[in-house]
Amino acid sequence: MFPEEAEQGFTPCIAAGLGAAPHFNRECIQGVDVMRRFKIFGIVNIFDVFLVVVCIAIVYAAYLFSMPQQAIAESGTRIRFTVELNDFMRGHDAGFYRQIEAGPVVFESGRGVPIGYVVYAYSLPFMQEVADEANNIFRRVLVEEREFTYIVIESWANVTDLETEVNQIRIAVNQDIYVRSRDFAGRGFITHLEFLD
Repeated sequence: MFPEEAEQGFTPCIAAGLGAAPHFNRECIQGVDVMRRFKIFGIVNIFDVFLVVVCIAIVYAAYLFSMPQQAIAESGTRIRFTVELNDFMRGHDAGFYRQIEAGPVVFESGRGVPIGYVVYAYSLPFMQEVADEANNIFRRVLVEEREFTYIVIESWANVTDLETEVNQIRIAVNQDIYVRSRDFAGRGFITHLEFLD
């Protein structure tokens, strides 16, 4: 070890040759000296701190951009659309629509983004087609204690010549949609679309 390096307490880099005695690599010792200069309080390397800060920033940005929105952007064209709930918990029970209150936010279940607010809910009698084999036709028969449940939703949409979207969810008549809110959740389809502005 060179005397000046020994005084500074450096551990030299040793390059072992075949059959040769170990010797000191002065360039390696200088590299260790450079790295010591870039330590905070002589303990933590400033480059390591920088890398940790960048990684935290990237993770935080990914978290922010992946979070679902919790509110509807009140810009664009105001629309009102109706969803018939046809496959969900208690969807066809008579009187269920009375439990759905106006006001709560409605989310598209697949992406978890809000698509509007409940304006009101209503129901229509549940009619089922039954085969009349004697007359070789189908008849619509009223089913007791069952109802079609409809939710009317109001929102602001981006409307173009091609389509209508709310938070990148396509809104169109006969479009299947999975919805959830405080009072209901399930699959349905859009039966009516109205432009209010």
